[in-house]
Amino acid sequence: MTKRSNNLGLFDTLLFSLLTFFLGSFCLSQPRVFENGQPTLRGTDVGIYLDSQKRTKIDLAGEWFYTLDEENWNSIRIPSSIDYEGRLVFQRKFSLNDSLLSNCTIKFVALGINNDAEMYVNDIFVGKHTGGYSAFELDVPDNALQLGSENVIRIIVSNQLSASTTLPVRKQIWGWKNYAGILRDVYLLAVPKLWIDALAVGASLENEFKQGTFNVTATVSNRDFPLLIRDTVDTKSTRVSFVLNLEVQEKLSEAVVAQSVPVLLSLEPNRDLEVQTSVVISNPRLWSPEAPEMYILRAYITMTDGKQRTVIDQFSRNTGFRQLELTAAGITLNGTHRVLRGVVWHEDSPEYGGSLTYEQMEKDIALIKTLGVNAVRFAFHPPHPYLLNLCARYGLFAFVEAPVWSVAADVLSDEAFQMLAESALGEMVLEFHDSPALIAWGIGSDFDSADPRSILYVNRTTKFLKSLDSRPVYFGSRMIENDLCTGSVDFAAVGMPSQELKTFKRTLQEWKAKHPGKPVLVLSYGREVEHNNRNGWSDPMSQEYQARFFLQYYGAMKEVGVAGSFISSFADWRGDRPILTVNSPDPYVHPVGLMSYGRERRLSYEMVKVLYNEEKTSAIPVGQHRSSFPVAHVVSGLFVMILGGYQYAYNRRFGESVRRAFLRSYNFYADLRDMRAASVLHTLTLGSLISVTFAVMISSIFYHYRTDKFFDYALTYVIVSDAVKEWLIYATWNPFSGIIGLSVIFFVLFWVLAVFVKACSLFVKAKVRWFHAYSVPVWGGLPIIFLSPVAMSLFKVMENPIYVVPSLVVIGVFLLWSSLRVFAGISVIYDISPAKSYAGGIFVCAILAGALYLYYDSAFAIGSYVKFALNVARSLG
Repeated sequence: MTKRSNNLGLFDTLLFSLLTFFLGSFCLSQPRVFENGQPTLRGTDVGIYLDSQKRTKIDLAGEWFYTLDEENWNSIRIPSSIDYEGRLVFQRKFSLNDSLLSNCTIKFVALGINNDAEMYVNDIFVGKHTGGYSAFELDVPDNALQLGSENVIRIIVSNQLSASTTLPVRKQIWGWKNYAGILRDVYLLAVPKLWIDALAVGASLENEFKQGTFNVTATVSNRDFPLLIRDTVDTKSTRVSFVLNLEVQEKLSEAVVAQSVPVLLSLEPNRDLEVQTSVVISNPRLWSPEAPEMYILRAYITMTDGKQRTVIDQFSRNTGFRQLELTAAGITLNGTHRVLRGVVWHEDSPEYGGSLTYEQMEKDIALIKTLGVNAVRFAFHPPHPYLLNLCARYGLFAFVEAPVWSVAADVLSDEAFQMLAESALGEMVLEFHDSPALIAWGIGSDFDSADPRSILYVNRTTKFLKSLDSRPVYFGSRMIENDLCTGSVDFAAVGMPSQELKTFKRTLQEWKAKHPGKPVLVLSYGREVEHNNRNGWSDPMSQEYQARFFLQYYGAMKEVGVAGSFISSFADWRGDRPILTVNSPDPYVHPVGLMSYGRERRLSYEMVKVLYNEEKTSAIPVGQHRSSFPVAHVVSGLFVMILGGYQYAYNRRFGESVRRAFLRSYNFYADLRDMRAASVLHTLTLGSLISVTFAVMISSIFYHYRTDKFFDYALTYVIVSDAVKEWLIYATWNPFSGIIGLSVIFFVLFWVLAVFVKACSLFVKAKVRWFHAYSVPVWGGLPIIFLSPVAMSLFKVMENPIYVVPSLVVIGVFLLWSSLRVFAGISVIYDISPAKSYAGGIFVCAILAGALYLYYDSAFAIGSYVKFALNVARSLG
C-alpha cells in the first residue's frame, strides 16, 4: 500500500509540474506581432489630408510601447497588427514646440485602430472611437498639451467582438483576421486657429462633357483665433476680411486650370461656418480605367487687409470627373458600356498582417492592373485610404463595403446594430466620396437576406447612403433561391457557391431572370486549391483544376451576360476561424487566391490574365489523379471486429457476460451490483472497443463531409473553440491519428459518465461503488459494438446520397437503444424503479441541453444563427 501511494504521489507531482510549466509558458507568452513601422506617407498621393505648407503633421509612426496587463511593457513599431483578441494599452511620447502650441489647433488623426479606441493625452481624456477600419480624428484640448518632449499619448484598444452587439460581429469561417492594435497610420495634425475642417467635393458634367463643375461644401472652423475675439479686436483689425476660394490643378501637368469666385466668410468666434461654392472647368479631362485623369482641388482661406493678402489655411483633395450610369445591361462610364472584370482583394499579408506597407499595397495594385482587371472589390471592410488613391491613379473601379458580413436577421433588425452600421457607413462616405474610382457603396455581404426583417436594415442603410452620396448601393447575397432584399438596392449582386458548371450557369440565369431591371454582378466566385498540388486538372485540388475552373466559369458568365464578376480572390488571406474543407498546413489561411498568401503566382493568375486580356488560351494538363482511400477506417473497424470476436469466442466468461448483458440485462446489472458479473479487465476491454467504434464512426462521418462548406459552417458554430476545431481538422485529414485521438477521448468520456453516475448516487439510498458507476455506461453501450462494420465502411456508404439519411438513422437508433440500456442499468444499481430512472435521465439530459443552449445563445447568439443557417441551407437546396 505504501509503495502504491508513493507511486501515486510521484505521478501527481510530475503531472502538477508539467501543468505548471505549460500554463506558465502560455501565460507569459506574448502574441505574435506583424510590424510595419513605416513613417506616414507625405505629399499629394496620401490617403487623406494632403500635405500643405499651412499645416504640420507630427508623425506618430515608429516606436511605441504596449502592454496586455499594464505591468509588463513591450516595444512595438506602429503601424502594426497583433494576433490577439482582448484589451491592450499603447503609449509613447511626442514633442511640441512653442509655435505649434501657441498658434495651432491640434488634431489626432488615425486611419485605423481596431476596434474600440480610447485616447488620452497627458492623462486627459480626448475621445473615443468605435470602428477598426475607418479613419477618424479627435480634437485635442489645448489644456491637455504642454511645451517640450514630455507629452504622453495613451490609447486603450479593444478588439473583442460579440455575435450580436458589435460591428463587425464575431466572425465565422471564410471571414477575415481580427487583428488587434493600431493597424494604420497615426499622426497629430496641427492646423491654424482658423481652418477648413471638412471639404466635400461633388463633380458633375454638362454640355456633353464639355464642361465640368466641382461643387464644394466646406466647413470653416476657428478656435480662439485672435482676430475674431472681440476683446482683442482693434480699429485696424475691423478692416480685415476673410474669403474662401478654390483652385483646380491638373495633377500630372500641375497646371492651374480654374479658379472660383472668392466667397466672403461671415465668421463668429469659436463657431463653425458651412460654405457652399463651386468652380467650373472647360473641356475637363475625364477619368477612366484607360486614362485615369486626376485633378487636385485646393481650398484656401485668405485674409485680406487692404491690399495685403495672407493665406491662413489650405485644404486639398484628389478628385476627378467621370459620369456613371446604370442600366439593366450594366455600367456605362462616360457614355461607354463597361463590363467589370474584377478581383476581390483582402488587406492581409504574412509579413505585415493587416498593416501593409505602402510598397506592398502598390505592388498588389500593379499586379492587379497587369492582370487586365478593371475593378477591385475591397471585401469585408473599408481598405486603407491609400488604396483608393492607387485605384484612382492606376485606373481601377473600386467597390467599398461596410464590415457587415455574415450577420443574422435578428442582429440586423436590432436598432443599436443599425445605428452602428450607419455610423460606419457615414465615416466610409466621408473618407472616400471624393475618389473618381469609387463606383458603389456596399452595405454588407452574405447576411441573411432571406428573412423579411433584413429588409428594414437594407432600406434604412440604403436611404442613409443616398442622403449622403449619389453613387449606387449594393450588397452581396448568398440567398440565391430565397432572397428578399435585392430589390431595394441598385445592383443584383450575388456570391456564387462552388457548383457543377451546368448548375452554376442555370442558377445565374435564374438569378438574372428574377431581377430584370438591375445589372447583375457576381461579387465572388472561386475555387480552393492546394498550393503545391500540380497533379493536373483531374485532381480537384490542383492548380491546374483552379485554372480550368476560371476558364470554364468565366465563359459561362459571359454567355449569361452579367454586368461584371469578381474573382475570389487576388491572394490568399488569413481568417479568425480554421477551415475544414482544404487539407492545408495552416487551416487559418484561405487558399483560393490567384496568388498564394506569400504572393506566389499560381497557374490561375496566368489563366485569368489571358482571359481578361482576351488572349488565346493554352491547353491545361489533365494528369492522372486517383482519389485516396482511407484505410485507417477499415483497419480500425477490423481491429474491433477481430478482437471483439476473439474475446467472445475464446474467453468463456467474457462471452457469457455479453450474452447475459443482451438477453437478461436486469439479471446482469443485478449481478454487477453484487460484484458477481463482468471483471474489471473485461469491462475495460469492452470500453476500449466501444471507444474505437465511436471513433471510427465519427471519423468516417467527418471524412465524408470534409469538403462540405455547409458542414464546416455548422461545425464552426458548434465547436466554438478554435483549438478544438483545429485538432478536429487534423484528425479528419489524418484518419489514423484522428481515430487514436478520438478513441482516447471517448474512453475518457466513459470515466466522465462514471463520475456523473457516482455523483447522482448521493441522492439515493443504495451504495454505488466506482466500479458500478463505470460499468453501467460501458455495458449499456454494448450495442455500439455491432456498428463497427457500418463504421468502417460509412465514409464509402455515404458517397451515395440515398444512404446518407438511413445510415444516420441507424446510428441514431443504436445510440437511443444504448442510452435506454444505461438508464435501465442505473435503475438497478440505484435500486429504483425503471420509470424513475428513465424520467430522471430524460430530465437531466433536458436540463443539460437547455443550459448548453442558453450558454451558446447568450455568448454566441446561436438561436439567431441557426435560423440563418437554415435559410442558407434552403438556398443551397
